Amino acid sequence: MDFFSRLYGGSTHGPAKATPKAATPNDPKARLARFKRAFNLVLELCNKPRDPANERPLLEKVRTAVSRLAILIREDSRASLPHLCLQYAATSQIFTVLGRAAIVSQYEPLIHSVVIFFAALVESEEEGFLSNASFAKSLMRLVTRVADSGNVLLSVDTETSILELLFSISAKIRLQPETLPVWFRPIARPELDDVFVKEKKSFVGTTQKADFPLCYLLVDRVHHEGRIGDFARTGLLYLFEAMGRSLDLEEWVVSSDLPTLMASGLGALYSQLSRELSILHPNSTLPAVLAMSDYSTTHQRATAESAFSDRHQTHMSTFLSYLAFWQDVLDHCGSADVRQTLLDHFQILFQQQLLYPSLLQSSDTDAGSSVAVLTYMTSILDVLEHPDLIEMILTYLLAVPESIPVAPSTPATPVRPSMPPRSPTTTKKRQSLMLLTAPKDPDQGFEPALFNLTDLILNSVRSRGAQTAFSALKLTSMMIQRQRKYAFGTLLKIRRGKSLSSRQRISLVPGESLVVNTMSSGASQDAADGVTRTVGALELEVEGYRQMATALHRGSFPEEAYGSLCDDVRHCIEGQIQPKSTDDNVVDQTETNTFALSPGDPLMRSLADLLRTFLTNSVDVNLALTQAIISIASCVELRLHAWLALDPANYNFDDAVPEAIQPWGAFLEDDEAAAWFALQQASRQPIWSAHKAPLIHTIIESLVGELAHVRSTVPNLDQLLAARQHMLQASTTPAQTVSEPTSLISSTVQPSFLDAPLRKQKPQGNHSRSSSNTTSALAQGRKAAHSRASSTQAASPSPSFIRPSDTTSAKPNDSPAKRSIFQPPPPETTSTTDVLMQKLTFPAIKPHDAEEGAQEGGERAASLNHVLTNIVVLQQFVLELVAVLQVRAAVLGDREVRYS
Repeated sequence: MDFFSRLYGGSTHGPAKATPKAATPNDPKARLARFKRAFNLVLELCNKPRDPANERPLLEKVRTAVSRLAILIREDSRASLPHLCLQYAATSQIFTVLGRAAIVSQYEPLIHSVVIFFAALVESEEEGFLSNASFAKSLMRLVTRVADSGNVLLSVDTETSILELLFSISAKIRLQPETLPVWFRPIARPELDDVFVKEKKSFVGTTQKADFPLCYLLVDRVHHEGRIGDFARTGLLYLFEAMGRSLDLEEWVVSSDLPTLMASGLGALYSQLSRELSILHPNSTLPAVLAMSDYSTTHQRATAESAFSDRHQTHMSTFLSYLAFWQDVLDHCGSADVRQTLLDHFQILFQQQLLYPSLLQSSDTDAGSSVAVLTYMTSILDVLEHPDLIEMILTYLLAVPESIPVAPSTPATPVRPSMPPRSPTTTKKRQSLMLLTAPKDPDQGFEPALFNLTDLILNSVRSRGAQTAFSALKLTSMMIQRQRKYAFGTLLKIRRGKSLSSRQRISLVPGESLVVNTMSSGASQDAADGVTRTVGALELEVEGYRQMATALHRGSFPEEAYGSLCDDVRHCIEGQIQPKSTDDNVVDQTETNTFALSPGDPLMRSLADLLRTFLTNSVDVNLALTQAIISIASCVELRLHAWLALDPANYNFDDAVPEAIQPWGAFLEDDEAAAWFALQQASRQPIWSAHKAPLIHTIIESLVGELAHVRSTVPNLDQLLAARQHMLQASTTPAQTVSEPTSLISSTVQPSFLDAPLRKQKPQGNHSRSSSNTTSALAQGRKAAHSRASSTQAASPSPSFIRPSDTTSAKPNDSPAKRSIFQPPPPETTSTTDVLMQKLTFPAIKPHDAEEGAQEGGERAASLNHVLTNIVVLQQFVLELVAVLQVRAAVLGDREVRYS
């Protein structure tokens, strides 16, 4: 009966009991119940008496329960309203209990779980956790006790989680500035009201970690590598950006020791860099162009640290990254007073106390301190982009007055960018900073007015040490390429030219001579400033340099290599032209041909002295030298008169009978006839006078003469040059079968410098070309001259060469066995290695700064192997000079030469 009752749903025993429904996973009440159970478990475990001997299992249970709480918080924040778990966490303030438990336990896994729980609350963006004073106090107490006390050894993951949490809070403060008073709570200190006129506290600033612990926690970790440093730097940038919205915070930062900590941290990283530095490439990474020369990889003192060591690379990268962080802080700082205070500390604590003394104490005789300082300055200028830092460093180190009246004959001196006036607090802080860092004895103080960066560069360029000269030349190129307005008038002695207007340049009346023709060789300098180059003179100059390039290239001009160089020079010159958009059109506001090098410019004379000894110089020095000269020649603001191009003041023309007027000339209007006459006059080529030739042309002409002497000494020089070019080109390209027997056997020399084929590269895609993406072989060589080779292939410092019999055409009756490279040479034939190692001597050259009547130095000597590589560099350099002359005229047009 019971069976049928159950089958038909009978109710003989009363109504059936309802089966309870299972709680849905997204039920807020069920989720809250699970959350309460997990929290109660934490309370229960924390209330148990501690047993240090068997505490690990208990702490693991607490960690598991806290992890469960974090998961439930994240589920609740992602679910639909209401969020009961978040409400309960806010009203019960369970974060206080969890934070205290993590601090007391000092158990790293539990600390990590609690940090994850706090992060879940911050990410929820509900219940006002970010603006909750109790939450901020609990979190800062946890992080300060755990991360700053040093009692707990934190893993990288835990510390990364802590910094990520602090970064999230900083990002939210930046977006919600009204929450800043919760995290920044200054405590009134009446005893510090007059801090700027008291003890040395005014120099260091007051340490007030309790007022803004979040800021201090980030500052202490901005120098770290990896994600920890990234979170700290970015979070601090957000805080500095929020400083412009709180006057109390601005005042607090100015009076605190935060600027001192940042400046002293930068100085500490700079002090880690070695005082003695060697930039010699090790044997394992020796570039091919240096291996095929007399380059030595042995430093005279073992105490000098190698610039290619992992230790130096790490220290240098850390210092430069922190310097870049300084620039980001100044860019994001929303307070003018804070930004000015940071600049003051940078100037006094880093620049005047560390950077300039290292420059002043550098020497060329102590195994590389000058090399170190010059190399560090090059890296600093390469990283710096913030105008205030650039102006501060270069104005001080170059001893440029901050504001001087601009004379007509001098370039405008850069002045400090316009900034709001200082507040009384920042003024007092700077006065105290300068007072407490001043030397006790004023006579013992040194200023850049006595010895500055210009003096160091000029002395180092003249140094006999190849490393010192190379470092000075690289810094010269960097300053001219990146900071020309500071190099003009300091590193380069220049004078302002007096450009004539288009109506003053020529006479429009046929029959009258040009203004140029009225200039005699004894014309005044002021008059010469008003004369511009003509297109006829340009053609003569280009032809003169092309003839020397042809002579260096064995009688043929390399058009493909020249096209590649023109492409590089064009992008360099076009990058200097700054167009300015207007309502009507786009005009170019760049001043061109505004300045001219002063006669006897010290830097140009030093470069000329190095150029005279080109064939015996170190190859890396020659690469840096050619880069410096090309950098100067590529400045659109500088004229090329007298040193690279003919001086218009010395133009002389043949008094030949003028060209007969064409029959169609009778039908020209007056203005057309004047224009035609002006075009004819501008196209006339002046007479090339040997004693009035440009400085660079004269020196290269003498080098061509030295090459002719080498050709008379070495009969097969052209064949050896062709082989050397092929080796330098083929070091990065797959071996190819060639028909001529002048091919070289494969070499394991590491690719670098002149490794690129001397042919024009086709552009890939439509992307813009950067200045560093060069196609010319010489430009690639300069870029790799001071950088570590990226390839891991072992390099051979002394590449293999072929025999002279393999570089000459084989006779028809010679069998392949006789021409095989595996057979020894005939007894009467000198091996190629012996030929390349033979010493060549060149006459001594007297420097320009030698005293009158002084004896010239001894003869210069170098191996043929070394001279061959320098000749290849010289060939590319002369081609680049031709490219600069032609491309400048093509890009600048009538601002460079006069066509009519």
